[in-house]
Amino acid sequence: MANSENQVIEIIPALLVGDSSFDPASIPLCTLCIEVDERRIRFCVIRDENMECIWLEDYSFDTILSPGEIFEKLKKIFAGHVLWSSGSWKNVRIAVNSNAFSLIPNAIFDQESSKDYLSFALGTAVPAQEKVLFHDLPLVHANNVFSIPQVWYDWIINHFGSSNITFYHLTSPLIIGALVSHLEHQEIRIVSLYLEKDHFTLVVTESQQLILCNRFRYSQIQELAYIILFTLNQLNLLPEELKVLCYGEVSASSDVFQELSRFFPNLQIGSRPSTLKYSSQCAEVPGHRYFGLFNTYLVSS
Repeated sequence: MANSENQVIEIIPALLVGDSSFDPASIPLCTLCIEVDERRIRFCVIRDENMECIWLEDYSFDTILSPGEIFEKLKKIFAGHVLWSSGSWKNVRIAVNSNAFSLIPNAIFDQESSKDYLSFALGTAVPAQEKVLFHDLPLVHANNVFSIPQVWYDWIINHFGSSNITFYHLTSPLIIGALVSHLEHQEIRIVSLYLEKDHFTLVVTESQQLILCNRFRYSQIQELAYIILFTLNQLNLLPEELKVLCYGEVSASSDVFQELSRFFPNLQIGSRPSTLKYSSQCAEVPGHRYFGLFNTYLVSS
């Protein structure tokens, strides 16, 4: 597929890889997965028939953007891309990465109290311009309650009105991916770290059960290591007893990986979900960086 035929480039992606056989006729047979946070917008396309990732685009920004600025970027990307602008995708799945989420056990979950749960987790009222959503996570017997700007929600619903649309908080794909890791690594306890520039998500699982999931802000690498060690100590878990898998913005040569290796002897870079297949082009991408995006497809699969 020639890029010039399908895209008027106004915002240049940091990464674009894809199968040349992918064309508009394939769209009704595919799922479009979208990941959005304050620093990046990412897309991947999964061919549902064989669960194969055939396209990946990553748009990253140097500064933290406001919700309004992210929304403008999102609209420009879609407006300039004929493929992404189609309303005939089989499924569209959107994962929002933010601090506004709360996992509520199904035993006590009340749909009418969703906004109250989120307000309690945030320590303040949910802003009026935010829409509170939730979705069930059967593997952990809980609902993930989160919010998304109302203008994002309305635009996505209108833009992809003929598709089956699902909204998630990014912690849900990360949890699903962490639980599946037990089967791949044959470990009793796994700590999964999804690392960003100034945030990280910590997921602790044991015997394929979720023990903890939280998102933390940090300013220095030493602070990140301290938060992880303190949290694990509160759970009575010893570093040497744990397999620690790193995902997101990290590499084996990065400073954060080197710092964590001082405390965790069983530290390694994670891998992309093995449940999916990958075209030859997408298979060349460091899969651990897109762990959340890829698992967005698997939450409902």
